[in-house]
Amino acid sequence: MKQVFVVLLCLSVVNFNVAGAPTRVLTSCCMKYSTRIPVFKNIQRYEMQTINGQCRIEAVIFIVKGKQVCTDPKNEKVIENLRKLAEKDQRMKMMLILWK
Repeated sequence: MKQVFVVLLCLSVVNFNVAGAPTRVLTSCCMKYSTRIPVFKNIQRYEMQTINGQCRIEAVIFIVKGKQVCTDPKNEKVIENLRKLAEKDQRMKMMLILWK
């Protein structure tokens, strides 16, 4: 009987720890587009937002100085920034291959 109690107590502690563990919470969605498109040299990275249950618009989210800038993926300046980022990424991949 004592062993059953110890096992149940251990399972309760494990369950409590797992249930209390932090989970990744979806960051807020872009609700509208910024009127300002970031300058390419200031962009740290970008993310793509798709339409889903929470997010109602498609957007390119540029991260600039740790802040999100929501932009229209159909905007010509946004497309140009994405093209430049892709070129920069390709150059970085080539450099890594050459260094190996």
